[in-house]
Amino acid sequence: MIHGHAFHFIDLPELQHDAAITENSIVVKVMQREKIPAVFSLYRPWVPLSGQQGRYFAKSPFEEADENFAWGLELKDVLTLIWEPEEQIIYYIKGEHYSAQRLEFWIYHTFFPMSLELNRVYHFLHVGAVRVQNRTLFFSAPSFGGKSTLTDYFIQQGATLISDDAVGIEKKEDTYVAVPAYPFHRPYREPEELGYPVEKFAEKIQNIDAIFVLQKEDKRADVVIKEVKGVEKFKALYHAVFIEFPFRKKERFTFFSQMAQAVTVYRISIPWDLKRLEEVHKAIVDLAPPNVKGKLKL
Repeated sequence: MIHGHAFHFIDLPELQHDAAITENSIVVKVMQREKIPAVFSLYRPWVPLSGQQGRYFAKSPFEEADENFAWGLELKDVLTLIWEPEEQIIYYIKGEHYSAQRLEFWIYHTFFPMSLELNRVYHFLHVGAVRVQNRTLFFSAPSFGGKSTLTDYFIQQGATLISDDAVGIEKKEDTYVAVPAYPFHRPYREPEELGYPVEKFAEKIQNIDAIFVLQKEDKRADVVIKEVKGVEKFKALYHAVFIEFPFRKKERFTFFSQMAQAVTVYRISIPWDLKRLEEVHKAIVDLAPPNVKGKLKL
């Protein structure tokens, strides 16, 4: 399952899995044409995306996006992706530098998360996420702020991966849950690569137990964890968004304001020294959750 859905690359046996097509399935198929269909007439400007030049297009204004919003992403000279939500199909048009590996990356890492956000299915956070002894932990930091490195260390110590880079959030009654992304991890940051496959990957949605905001410190600094309260909790969530849609600002504000009241957030000082990752890991794992006695052990 990828972002809570089963993918069927019907034209690509190397990416195909033996699973029945259900209402939760996404079919990926090639579109036998060289140009974007004329019905998609609204284009956004070209922008840099993961080492490529990309532009978005749609049938109607993005500001009108709803659960049936169809749109597309063109990556110059690489490939074009088109999302038809009513059919649950992703069409792709091959560019000069197309490859199956690039197709998989752009769908899993970027295009499908954006589609789920536009269609109001999930809100996405730019975090690493792992499952440790029945607790789901998020690691939040700016780009190159250490979240991938810390996520990688937890995986090496036996934690279950939920998300390497971005995770979908869904509200179920009064609980906020994380939807597992995809079973690949990329501790390095090479563009257009999903990373290496992991053995322990979460198969089901998980309640969110704590979010750790990583604060980069001198390599000699102490590892200190402090719980974040009030408006700082909201800021920690609001500024960790994976996809910036200005027209969703009000919705995002409401969603993360409510989530901030329901989820525990910590700020942890991270000494910038790989040799001290064991110390950081231990501080997080040994932290007793609120109102629960005892310590966590891997």
